[in-house]
Amino acid sequence: MGIYGKFGLSVILIVFIIVTAITLNSGSNSVVREQPKISDTNNYSYNKTFYSKLISDYDTFIRNSTEAEHLPGLALVIVKDNQILFIKGYGVREYGGNDSIDLNTVFRLGSVSKGFASVLTGILVNDKKLSWNDHIIKYLPDFTLKNPDYTKQLTIRHILSHTSGLPMHTYTNMLDYDVPYDQIKPLISLVDPVGPPGKEYSYQNVIYSLIGDVVYSATDQDYQKLIYNKIFIPLNMQRASIDFESISKDSNVAFPHLYAGQNLWRSQKLNGRYYTVAPASGVNASISDMARWLIALLGNYPEFIPDNALEEVFSPQISTPVKRKFRHSWKDLGNLYYGLGWRIFETCGKKIIYHGGYVRGYRAEIALDLEEKVGIAVLFNCNCKLANKCIPEFWELYFSHSSENSIIALKN
Repeated sequence: MGIYGKFGLSVILIVFIIVTAITLNSGSNSVVREQPKISDTNNYSYNKTFYSKLISDYDTFIRNSTEAEHLPGLALVIVKDNQILFIKGYGVREYGGNDSIDLNTVFRLGSVSKGFASVLTGILVNDKKLSWNDHIIKYLPDFTLKNPDYTKQLTIRHILSHTSGLPMHTYTNMLDYDVPYDQIKPLISLVDPVGPPGKEYSYQNVIYSLIGDVVYSATDQDYQKLIYNKIFIPLNMQRASIDFESISKDSNVAFPHLYAGQNLWRSQKLNGRYYTVAPASGVNASISDMARWLIALLGNYPEFIPDNALEEVFSPQISTPVKRKFRHSWKDLGNLYYGLGWRIFETCGKKIIYHGGYVRGYRAEIALDLEEKVGIAVLFNCNCKLANKCIPEFWELYFSHSSENSIIALKN
């Protein structure tokens, strides 16, 4: 019967229920926070038949894929505007165990954390604490690149769009060996640049995390405190955190897994890698937290996350290469860009905001269509083939069902 038949599914299907109606059973270490207010949606119109069919087909795809790969588990949520269409946990927190993944199970997000950093920056820009084009040395006067002119040119926009001018993944290998960020940062001045800031896309973790130092200098508050006060608490992300201590003490955690061969997975202990670069890879969250995050990203909480902040982070900053994995996974893939903490795809004539995340034993995927006001997030406690396919497959189903629905409407 497989893992899912043996242990059962932790499943909740919610179709068109307003997010404020969700009641979450928080763990003992969670803080109970006031629900954010949202606009009245009594006049909201939608095609229930369309979304019911879409969700049914996508759920079937996910169940079949998890069975085929014998995955430990995952959790997913689909939202439209300020409503949750579907939220569900699949499988178990630890391979071979009995604890099912539920809506409060916490995962690591890896590089999906970058979107939190850029949105936080946008909030602070709106608060007039800093500006997108401020130079890094305005806040970090001792910071230097090997080229003095490039040091003077480097801006907040450059580090959040991966256009710092440094080689791809500068010092990420040191993070893999648990070298702390504070020990790596002084070494940046030794690196030969590949070009001036703003001219070339080059993905980073260490350089990206300079934003944590910048916002501390601008506000006299550390990055972790700002994330809680500006995002987690206002959005009622009850189990979200941004440090190793919090996830290690949580009673409801999805453990990371590595593939052991022959359709078997081996669970791993939680580890503290990459938490010292919290802006790049430090967020922990449940799928319920991600539901609130998606709804906020679709512009429903302007009192917390201003529209101008979202417009800026979702705007293309630099063209990026089309990687092989994207060509294999996405059909009809057009131009690719990086915004500020977010990737921007053109697929099937639509603009998709996207980011993926990986940290040893975890994968996270998130995507939005701002025009349709639809968003999806999928969290895995393993690195698997499905993680590469889950987002492209959702949009393929969405656009194909939309086309079918349009044809039926025309005939009628």
